[in-house]
Amino acid sequence: MLRNAVLMMVAVAALLLAVPPVARAQMDKLASTTPQERAKMQTEFMKNRLDLTPEQLQRVGALNLKYAQRMDPVIKGSEGPLMKMRQMREINEAKVGELKGILSPQFEKYLASKEEMREKFEQKTKEKAGKAR
Repeated sequence: MLRNAVLMMVAVAALLLAVPPVARAQMDKLASTTPQERAKMQTEFMKNRLDLTPEQLQRVGALNLKYAQRMDPVIKGSEGPLMKMRQMREINEAKVGELKGILSPQFEKYLASKEEMREKFEQKTKEKAGKAR
């Protein structure tokens, strides 16, 4: 059991270490934007995908800005990619908790859209990693 856990951790670490140039490129791209720009893009994406009411749109916009501002020091910080990913995940989990209260009717749709975006990002990352080799 312990052996399997260790093997899994090594495999995950190897995967994460195999992608850093692409991850760094994505992080650099994010670092060149302001929190306001990131929040606006997120809000527009959610508006287009989730059929938000005017009240939800206002609350989601404020929430996206709040968390984009919390994320900014992480994105622009000097920590390594693994530490940044961990910090970003923690911030994002808090954001999702708050979003759940705002998006109660659309929350499942939000999660599906988020998963779709994650899959597209992973595919792009794999494609770029393949081209870099």
